[in-house]
Amino acid sequence: MEENLKVDQKFKRAFNLGYEVAKELDLKTPMFQNESSDITLKSPIQAGMFQFVQDRQVIIDKKININNDVLKRKSMKKTFGKNKGKGLTP
Repeated sequence: MEENLKVDQKFKRAFNLGYEVAKELDLKTPMFQNESSDITLKSPIQAGMFQFVQDRQVIIDKKININNDVLKRKSMKKTFGKNKGKGLTP
């Protein structure tokens, strides 16, 4: 279910500014860690910064999963490669 929400232009501009500031500062963790989920009600700039940190974490998690998959495949190749062509031994 998709809702059509109209966002105030001032809010949108401030949110995008916060996102860009966080991007420039290369934030890795939220500046205000003790904030609750209603951060968007307090400051759109903080909300934009928080969103950047969340987006960045999703990208990092995806990279970690891809790297783990590659490592698993490499270890499987090594395991199967050792016994290649030897057949069954009694």
